[in-house]
Order: sequence, then C-alpha cells, then structure tokens
Amino acid sequence: MPSFGTPTDLSPSPLAAVERLLRARGHRTPIGLHQEKTAFPPCAEPRVWERAEFGIAPHEPAPPAGVPALRERLAAVAGARRGTAVDPDRILLTAGATHAVAVVLHAILRPGDDVLILSPQWLSATGLVHAAGGVPREVPVFLELSDPATAPGFGLVPAVEAAVGPRTRAIYLNNPNNPTGHRLDAAQLAALVDLAERHDLWLIADNAYENYDFSADGFRDTATVDGADARTFAVHSCSKTYVIPGARVGYLISPPGCAETLVKRSPHTLRSVSTVAQFAAFEALSTSPGELAARRRLAADAYRLAAEALEIPHTAVAGGLSTFLDLRAYGDGEEFVRRCAEQGVGLVPGRAFGEHCAAWARLCFTAAPPQTVLEAVHRINKVYGKGAS
Repeated sequence: MPSFGTPTDLSPSPLAAVERLLRARGHRTPIGLHQEKTAFPPCAEPRVWERAEFGIAPHEPAPPAGVPALRERLAAVAGARRGTAVDPDRILLTAGATHAVAVVLHAILRPGDDVLILSPQWLSATGLVHAAGGVPREVPVFLELSDPATAPGFGLVPAVEAAVGPRTRAIYLNNPNNPTGHRLDAAQLAALVDLAERHDLWLIADNAYENYDFSADGFRDTATVDGADARTFAVHSCSKTYVIPGARVGYLISPPGCAETLVKRSPHTLRSVSTVAQFAAFEALSTSPGELAARRRLAADAYRLAAEALEIPHTAVAGGLSTFLDLRAYGDGEEFVRRCAEQGVGLVPGRAFGEHCAAWARLCFTAAPPQTVLEAVHRINKVYGKGAS
C-alpha cells in the first residue's frame, strides 16, 4: 500500500494511553487527574440566538477569520487585559490553542527550521513543530527555575541563548507553565524579548492559563513587554478560562501586519470555526471579571489542598492547573503512573512534557472536586510509599 507522508516522529497521545490503562484496570471509582481541566461549570450554556445580535444565523458558515461580533468582543477583552487597544483585524478565531499554534508554525517555518521550546512544555508543542516540518529543540528551564536549590544560580537567558542556531526561527513558551505551574515574571519575560530582538526571532506565547495566574502581580501577556508586540504571536484559549473545552474555540492575536497572511493560511487547515462554537465563546465572554477571579481563587485553593496532602515532592505552583510530581526517588516515572492507574487514578507520565522529564508525572488538581482530588492523592501517596520494585 502507499506510504504515509506524515512525519514518523509524531508520538501518540499520552492521554489516550492513560485512558486505556484506566479502562484495562476496571477500577470501580477511577479519578482522572491526567486531563488539564476544571470541575467548574461552563461560563455559557447553549441557547438559540437571534441573527441580529450576532450578525449570522446558526446554520451559516462563519467567515475564515471569525464572526466580526466575536472578534470585536475578543479585542475589547484583550485590550482591557493589555491596557491598550487591540485592533479586531489582528484576531484570528481558531479551533482551540492547538490550531492557533499550528497556523503560526506553518506560516513562519521552512523545512528544517528550529523552534526553541522552553521545557517542560505543553505536551503537543513538539509534535506541532514536527508536523509543520520544523525541528523542536527542547530547552530545559522550568524545573531549574522552580527548584529553590538551582534557581539562584540558573541563567534563563544563557540557557536559551546557547540553543540558538543558524536555523532558529522562534521561541515557544507557555506561561504560567503546564505542567510545572511555574510563572515567568516580568523581568524574565523582558529578558526573553531582548534575546528575541537580538537574534531576530519570533515569540509564540501560549496564554492558555491566563486566568489562573495566582501571583500577586497577576498575569502578564508577553506581547505587552516593551518591544514584544512586533514579534509575538499571542495564543489564547476559551477552554480553560471559560470552561468550554468542547467548543474548541481559541484565538490568535498576531503582530501588526501579520494577520492577513495567517487569515489566508488558516482556511487551508480549517475552513472556519463552527458558528455555534463561536457563539458559545461570544456568550462566555460576557462573564464578569468577578466571576473569573472567583474561579481563579477556587483553583488556587484546590492546589493548596492537594499540596498539603501530597507526600510526594512536587513543583510549587504559581499558576496553571497542574503540579509536576518529582519521582526521582521512586525510580521510574512510567511505572508509577501504571501503578496509580491500577488504583484508579490517572496521571500523565513526565516524558510527554520533555525528554528530560522521565522521572516526573503531571497531576491536575482541578480535574475533579476537591474531596475527590484528595482521595486520589491518598491513593497515589500509598503507591509512592511502597516504592518501585
């Protein structure tokens, strides 16, 4: 039969593998802490709308860039967050953050170009680079920065700069970081922007966890750093902030002058995001800042409860929905995940987030109600206490 043209180095979904483990064990009360989600209710419930309010009927296809009414609302929200006006024409509606990153990579990469990925990283980042014909270069930074023993002497910029080569085209980062929960502060973001300027690199800023920055300073969009807007593709997702992951709606704010190119490319990957899904996002964007802040507090409380109960070393969380379990003393991260699945708890093996993360595992502390998460922590503490065979 004819061969596939897909890159052979794409990995299967680790989440699907964990689901199979849980099903195979047949545990009566499985607790899935492997998916990055919250147990909060969605910010919008489906309803029938009038054409006049949205400008388009439910059965009509949306324009490739997105429904104008939604782009205008997104621009207003982004402008309030950034403290400066955002032109709706710079916004492209996408099928989630994954699609947004893919569109950017296909637009900026030539075959064989490098993308530096600040690691541990969102588990799809390297696969998206491969699929776009690029070469992902993992740059370990987040574990070093989050460890009090190594952070004082660790140089973020030297680590990243050492990885820059003649084919490097971009730096990808998600902040707050999934899976560690570490947060790059304003000074660190400014240093990365300066590095990108010196080497003339694009920045791909994954802002999926913008509503879950628990720091006193709050979320800082990379694009708002001096000099960053001209080279930053800001990726946003409605799945986490507004709890509508099934809608698969995200959006991309392009650097000035770049949006037209991406709007031209996007229909060759997806004609347009579902009109009904876009309306769900339109509705969700009317959620009050107070309600979003309340959800942020609930997520922070969920982390504190889990952290207090965990008897396993783990990363301190400043944002996001997960902590990274340090299993180096246990001996085998993947074996730990398998044994936890036997006890009905789903975790993600660390290798999915970076080649250097084999002795780690991700736990999402908001994937179930707090008491259910505590029950899961109790089970995995027992597994950890028994140690690897």
